[in-house]
Amino acid sequence: MSYLLDTNTFITAKNTFYAYDIVPTFWRKLLDRFQVGTVKVIDAVATELLSGNDELTDWFRKNIQKAEDVNNQSYVINAKYDEKVVAKYQAIANKIYNNPQYDESNKQKFLTVADPWIVAAADVYDDTVVTFETMAGANSRKIKIPDVCQQMDVHCVNLYEMMRNTEIKI
Repeated sequence: MSYLLDTNTFITAKNTFYAYDIVPTFWRKLLDRFQVGTVKVIDAVATELLSGNDELTDWFRKNIQKAEDVNNQSYVINAKYDEKVVAKYQAIANKIYNNPQYDESNKQKFLTVADPWIVAAADVYDDTVVTFETMAGANSRKIKIPDVCQQMDVHCVNLYEMMRNTEIKI
C-alpha cells in the first residue's frame, strides 16, 4: 500500500507550515518516502503541479517528475493509462452525474481535475488518498475528495496522519 498525494497537499504544505525556507527537513523526508515507494503521485496530480510557475513546480520537476524508487518504479503513476483505473474513474463519474445532490457546475469542476482520478487509482491499487480537503457534508452541493472516498470505500487521510503512519518526524 502507498499513499497517493493530492495536489493541495503539496501546495498547502509549501504555502503554510512547511515552507522550504522554514522546514526543509519535511521536503527531504517526503522525498525519502517517495524513494522507498511509500508515497506516490498520479499523472493527473503531476500535470496540475507542473502547470504552475513557482518553486513548487521547480521542486517537483527536479525531484519527482522523472525519478524512480528503489524498486525502479516511477514516483508518478500513469493512472490515466491503466484500464482498471479508467473503468473506476468512469464508475465515479457516473455516480457523480447521477447524484441529484450535486449541481452541474460542481460536477463539471470535480470531474475535470485530478480529484476523481486519485480516488479511482487509490481504489484500484488499494492505496490511501492524502488530501487537506475535508468532507463537504451530507447536504452540500460541493463535491470533495473525502466524500467520494467514503462513497467508494477508499481510505483517505490528511498529511499529518500520513506523516504519523510513515514516521515522518521533523
